[in-house]
Amino acid sequence: MSDRGGEVWAFFAGAFVGAVAAILFAPARGSETRAKIRQAAEEAYSKGEQLVESGRAEADRLISKGREKLETFAQKCEGKAVE
Repeated sequence: MSDRGGEVWAFFAGAFVGAVAAILFAPARGSETRAKIRQAAEEAYSKGEQLVESGRAEADRLISKGREKLETFAQKCEGKAVE
């Protein structure tokens, strides 16, 4: 699972670098280029925040589900031990 996370971050990093390179090589004034870079960076940061938040929510959901299963299993084991 951690390999997949690394692939996702590598993809977004590559996309960001590609976007910055495309902006830098496009014919535009310096102020326009800096504004485009700033906007692209803000959008990337926002998307990153969304990914982190959705990852945390999914992790919390999985942890809760795991705890429920563990408690159910522990109760079954206690029941078997009493018998």
